Amino acid sequence: MGSGVERVRIDLHCHSSASDGDHTPAHVARRLAEIGVSWAALTDHNTVAGQDEFRRALSRYGIHYIPGVEIDTRSPFGPLHILGYNIDLRHPALLVALEKVRRPWRTSLHRLLARLGVLSHNGDHPPTVCQPEGGKDRKALSTARAICLIHEAGGTAFLAHPLESLRTFKRVEEALDLLQAEGLDGLEVFHRSYPEGVQFALLAMAVRRGLVPTGGSDFHGLHHSDGATLGVDIPQGEWNKIVKHLAKGQSGVPYVGVDTTS
Repeated sequence: MGSGVERVRIDLHCHSSASDGDHTPAHVARRLAEIGVSWAALTDHNTVAGQDEFRRALSRYGIHYIPGVEIDTRSPFGPLHILGYNIDLRHPALLVALEKVRRPWRTSLHRLLARLGVLSHNGDHPPTVCQPEGGKDRKALSTARAICLIHEAGGTAFLAHPLESLRTFKRVEEALDLLQAEGLDGLEVFHRSYPEGVQFALLAMAVRRGLVPTGGSDFHGLHHSDGATLGVDIPQGEWNKIVKHLAKGQSGVPYVGVDTTS
């Protein structure tokens, strides 16, 4: 992936004030436009509340939109984050599951609103073909259930920032053995914090395993150490392959408004 390779700037992993980010979805979209991002997904933790605002703002700037979410999960390897793309934002079972696993927000305002019930949701619990979790309510879903729910909602499931969670390539390989058996579709390869050599090694791992690579910044805002700068540059050849998969989802039908010929 040398310096002469043509690249495209995208960001399929960023956060807003709908979960634990500093900025509103519209502000994040404006910042993405300012740095020349052409494709974007807002992946707030355990919520899709900011998606409509984000999509409308991206449309004004001519940026392609893919709906997304980042789900906190538990696994034998410890906590893992699963990214879901091209999900049905109104899928009842997914919405119920996300509501149950939402964690306390980092900002005092959001904590206050949650305490007052302003951000809570009401509704019936719909049936789902995914196996229910055992025991009492948990703070995180199992990886298997999160992946199943993403697929039920028409989307595709990716392991986020694998080295942040798993630390070594050996543990990433071991975790992927389990996650692929559970239906994992892809791996976040082009993470902004990873040097090019690490990205190349993760890309080789994804290709060898038949996983779709993706990338993003994990942007939260200037007050967060886990992502203060938006945008990642991906080799154009790799992106041409990725975007067709992301835009189709499990249903095989392109998401409304997404041009898969770019």
